[in-house]
Amino acid sequence: MISIKVNDTQKKISKTLSLQELVNELQVQTNGIAIAINNNVVKREEWTSCILQNNDAILIIKSTQGG
Repeated sequence: MISIKVNDTQKKISKTLSLQELVNELQVQTNGIAIAINNNVVKREEWTSCILQNNDAILIIKSTQGG
């Protein structure tokens, strides 16, 4: 079991997941979002190949419109 942090919420996952699998599991709307792991932005095309590691800090940022 590994421990990760998603937007400051600690989570335990029992199996190795890719970033894309985590997004699917969390049912996150992927339009207009960016994801960083340990302060490094991960390109959307790399989500399936990016495997989460113990103690990773994942930040999911949703863009907003405003003025």
